[in-house]
This record gives sequence, structure tokens and C-alpha cells, in this order.
Amino acid sequence: MKHYNALERPLSLSQKLYTADEVRRQEPQAAQQAGLDMYTLMERAGMAVFRRLQESYPSARRLLVLVGHGNNGGDGYVVARLARQQGLDVTLCALGNADKYSDDTRRASHLWQEIGGVDQAWPVTLGDFDLIIDGILGTGVKGAVKSPYKEIIEAVNGSSTEVLSIDIPSGVPADTGFTGGEAIQANHTVTLVAIKPGLVTGQGKAHCGELHFNPLGIGDIFDARATHSALHVGFKQLAPLPARVATAHKNSCGRLLCIGGNVGMAGAIRLTGEAALRAGSGPVKVLCHRDSVATVSQGRPELMVSGDASQLDTLLQWATTVVLGPGLGTDDWGTSLFLRTMNILSRTPKSLVLDADGLNLWASHQELSLPESTIITPHPGEAARILDNQGKDIEQDRFTAARQLQEVSHTTVILKGAGSLIADDKRTAVCQDGNPGMATPGMGDVLSGVLGGLLAQGIPPAEAALLGTCLHSRAADLDAANQGQRGMIASDVIHRIRELVNH
Repeated sequence: MKHYNALERPLSLSQKLYTADEVRRQEPQAAQQAGLDMYTLMERAGMAVFRRLQESYPSARRLLVLVGHGNNGGDGYVVARLARQQGLDVTLCALGNADKYSDDTRRASHLWQEIGGVDQAWPVTLGDFDLIIDGILGTGVKGAVKSPYKEIIEAVNGSSTEVLSIDIPSGVPADTGFTGGEAIQANHTVTLVAIKPGLVTGQGKAHCGELHFNPLGIGDIFDARATHSALHVGFKQLAPLPARVATAHKNSCGRLLCIGGNVGMAGAIRLTGEAALRAGSGPVKVLCHRDSVATVSQGRPELMVSGDASQLDTLLQWATTVVLGPGLGTDDWGTSLFLRTMNILSRTPKSLVLDADGLNLWASHQELSLPESTIITPHPGEAARILDNQGKDIEQDRFTAARQLQEVSHTTVILKGAGSLIADDKRTAVCQDGNPGMATPGMGDVLSGVLGGLLAQGIPPAEAALLGTCLHSRAADLDAANQGQRGMIASDVIHRIRELVNH
């Protein structure tokens, strides 16, 4: 399957991410090309948010609309006017400096006042309302929010009233999503014209609630003009794996060696091996500590298990693909296996998944080159060790961190977390799938097995990383839909993998 392309289908605008600067540059030009002025787009934005209000909150009758002095505030004025015209009880608080209103925001304000709307002063009793519309701050936020917005956002987040944000939750930087301070915790966000990178990964993803996208009728023109910074894709949008040929046999699907499972960590390598089998790998062998052999082999008899580290050379000669790291440890046993494996792979390169303690050991041995067909799968802590910085620095700009990891390792990178990033030397993508239930031990070991299984079948690393990440996260979503997020364990996800690789 060396010619498999996960993104063979044409990409839509909703699968692309655009920086705030690119949207600011291209939106007016796209509107003009469509024969529209910017105020018409403001009206369309307000209508898009109001329709979401009606769909998600059909019983809401008392609205609080919070507007700043930017164009998000102008959108808020439109929402307030439309809601009042539909008979809803609307309170609008103008929080910004009216002298800074753009001509379009000023026009929206006047139309609100013409129907009897009044700009009220903050504070108000938040518990008096069924829904808060957040139009305070837009995509121009850089760094932590300052007073008085900081205190207003704190009050909104401290209330039990749900929030619908316009374009972006106030306080969330559009390009990174890292707040560094207070930001609105929305229940729904309607993002407009284009999806911004900071909405789909890390803190920004957590602040958005349910994300909705509306291109305001200029999507095709904007798409043709603008340059995206990354992709935003989910499992359902990826190409299915090709059917196996009728003459397929076990060795035509690759041979995978999983190395890890130190004392007390047998479960990690067991999860990896079983996930690889469920992802379609051919024969899977496990090299683990001799004290872990019984635990691994009794749980899954299809795995061929060895506790004899002296057999490493022979096992690597047999394998076409290697997963190195789950449960490996960093003691003498784990370090010795790591260094010996890397030495052999430097002479006879094979496709490799480097995870967990494999990454921790490589972080202190970066003089060792990784095979060209390698996928590394760091979480923020492991990424920080590789880049020699703090984990919080990784989260401050996950896109930059993913690109730096790719440049340092010369591999395909999966930076795990909410909205996992997949980066190779040609593209960066964010996985749409996944849920907080995945924050459980062993989940990364399962991902490594899926990736190893796909690589073993001949899928190129960049495609295996994208498909494997989305497939793994989609499996978790299916399990959560059936039984809920809380209480999910890693082996629950394995049972969904076979279903998805055959979709």
C-alpha cells in the first residue's frame, strides 16, 4: 500500500485552517469579489449566530449580549437586534470604547437603537439570563487579557449561564489557542469565514465547546484566494484502505517487532502488540523483559513473545517494522535495548515508531539519526525534553512545536493532546476526532500499535500517521458514544480498531 494517500479526496474549506492575519487580508477582497460590502458580511455573521442560537437554545427567552468595540461587537449588535425583533428579551452591555467603533459596528449599533434597543452598563446579574452571547473580543487578542475584560470574563465563567461565542471565545488567541490568562469558556462557538488554528487544538479547543463553521457565502472565493496554514481533518474524511488481494498471506502484511515491556510495564507492550494485530499487521513479535513474558503471552496468544534480549539482532533481521518504547523504561535494561536497536537500525534502516521511553532516551541521545521512515509520537512533556524546554512552552504554540520537532528529528511527528497535530516535511494537520476520555493510561501504547500495524502493511509514514491518529481517536469516540467518556480504558479502544480499518 505504498501508494495509499489518506487525503486523495479534494479538501473543502472546512478542512483548512487560516491564520488571523490571512483572514484579515483576504476577507475584504473576497467580499468585494462577491459583490458584497463588509457590513453585509456583518449582517450575515449576526444571522449565522442567531440561527445557531435558535437551533441550540430553542427555549431561550432572556439573552445577555456582551459587545466590545471591535467587529465582533458589531456582530453582537446584529444578533441582539434580530433576537429582539423575534420577541426575545434582550439585554446588551456595551463594554468597549464607542469612539473606536468601525463604521460597520457603528451602523449595527444605530440599527439596534432604532428598534428601541438600549446599551446598558456592566455589571448585570448573570443568573437572570438563559444565554450569554459573547462578542467581547475577536481575533486580535495577543497574550493575556487585561482589565476590565479580565474581570468580566471571570464573572461570565463563574456563572452557570451557558455561552455562545461569536467567531472565537473572547481571550483565545486565534493562531495558537494558548490563553495565558482568562478566556471565555463557551458552550458553542460559531466561527466565521474560515476556521482559525487556535480553535482546534490545546486550550483553544477546550474553550470553544462545540465548534460550528459558517463561511458567510464567500467560502469558494475565499478558498481560491487564501493560503491555509494547516489542515483540519477527521477519520470520516480520509480514504479507506484498499481491499486485500485474494492471494494475501500473513507475511504480505509485514512483520512487526514491538520492543518494550520492562518489569512492571508488561501491559504497555501487550496493548501495542494487540493494537497492531487489530490494525491489520502481519505477524507480531514482542521483545520484553523476561519477567514480563508470561503476562504478555497469556493475554494475547497470537503474539509471539520473547524475553531473551540476546535475540535482538535476529528479531530485527526478521522484522520489516519496529515499535520501540512502550514500557521500555530508562534503566540499564531499557537503555541497553534502545542503544542496541538504534545501532542496528543505523545499518539496516526499517520503518520505526518511536514512543514513550524510546523518546525519552532519544532526547538525550539525539546524535543518533532516526531512520527516514520514522514516526515519533510525543506528548507535550516528551516534546519538551526533545526540544529542551518546558512543557508549558509546547502548549503555548503547538503548531510551532510540531514543526520544530519535525525539523529536529527529520521524521513524521504526532504531537499528542487535545487536537493532536500530525506534521511531516510537507504539511501539518490537526485531528478532528478524539475526546477527554482518552486521558487514560495505555492510550498512547495503543496508538503506537496502530501506527506500527499500518507501517508494517506498507503505508508511507506521513499517511500512516494521519490515518492512524484519526482512526485511533475515532475508535475512542465510538466507544464514548456507546458507554461514555469517564471510565474508558485503553483496551476498550482496541475493540473498535478492526471495525474502522475495514470501513
